[in-house]
Amino acid sequence: MADIVSERYALSLYEVAADEKKEKAYLDELTAVCEVFGREPDFLKMLTTPSIALEEKQNVLRKAFEGRIEPFLLNFLMLITEKGRVGLVQDMRQAYKEHYYFENGIVEVRAVTAKPMSAALTEKLKEKMSAVTGKQVVLETSVDPQIIGGIVVKLGNEQFDTSLRTRLSELAARLTNTIA
Repeated sequence: MADIVSERYALSLYEVAADEKKEKAYLDELTAVCEVFGREPDFLKMLTTPSIALEEKQNVLRKAFEGRIEPFLLNFLMLITEKGRVGLVQDMRQAYKEHYYFENGIVEVRAVTAKPMSAALTEKLKEKMSAVTGKQVVLETSVDPQIIGGIVVKLGNEQFDTSLRTRLSELAARLTNTIA
């Protein structure tokens, strides 16, 4: 249920942003708001506490965000606080981002390597994934020394694993089956 609710709120926000031609600005600002909530979990907890009056919650939202984010986005935050949905704001941001990416031909790719990739290699991977998908690529990289070597690329629900750890595991499984 939370997914459907989050998607509906996110789509409504996206439609307003599109009317104002500020889709990216709204995404950036909503992301910044979610980062604030992530850094200050008590802030979000206060907004979701039923015993605190709505007016007090809205005053806190105004003090924290007025003049820093789009006025409609501030009104959106007040609305979801009033409706008791502010706890879903992270899900709403994710749904908004997915809709924005879909509408703008953007795909998110995650790459995990054993050591940090150089800027040149990162750019090369980004270009390759763009050629494969035919879309603009937003590349997120991370490091996991446990994969030993190679790379694990996640594109949507697909994963391409050429890590040394996986290859060694597959080799061990084949040897075990051969011996047994």
